[in-house]
Amino acid sequence: MADVAAALEAYLQLIARLGAAQEVVEQRRALLLRLLARLSGLPRTVETYQAVVEVFVADCPLQERVLAMSCCREFYCFWLNDMKKVVEITSRSGFSLFNPAILLAGTFDELVDVMQRRRFRRFPPSLGLYLGKLFEDGHPDEVIRQRGILLKALLFLLDPHPFDSTSYRMAVDGLLLHLQDPADRQLLLPAVREYFPYWQSFPFARQRVGTDKGESASP
Repeated sequence: MADVAAALEAYLQLIARLGAAQEVVEQRRALLLRLLARLSGLPRTVETYQAVVEVFVADCPLQERVLAMSCCREFYCFWLNDMKKVVEITSRSGFSLFNPAILLAGTFDELVDVMQRRRFRRFPPSLGLYLGKLFEDGHPDEVIRQRGILLKALLFLLDPHPFDSTSYRMAVDGLLLHLQDPADRQLLLPAVREYFPYWQSFPFARQRVGTDKGESASP
């Protein structure tokens, strides 16, 4: 898979085989062709890819940025021809098969403002359980408060979307795009990794039985 065109086709064929709709496949094809145009002629290294993707995502239209970030992350191992990583990600259902419209409000403060104006309070039992565990483990009150604010914003972004792990990853991507300060991003990443098994294990009752349209009891 030395040729990047072959890498692109391999990625698109894989998500199509896993169940992605043709519209999803074609939208990602168009996006990744734009990325590959920027990568053309550059060294095929991790550093090159990360640097180009960072600028590429920032240059995308606002409502396309979450999809761009998620899609570029998934395509990364194909571009590097790392088939071992492809198999690993496939085995844990790590490829997203739909293109959700994740809300982008601008800055994190603007996102919180939108959440408050909509009076959003739909926080699942998992949030209280996770924050309670942090308290039991002796984390400072300020750390618990900061993580609580970040995770409430994540749950706000997640709320309209199917209850599954790919929605979670893409909502995390969306939240990262609201955080301008690298220190805030470093605070978020361990929080979302630690919270994920709580979110997955202790959802709302309707999500456990999969009664909402598009939700799954087994994310």
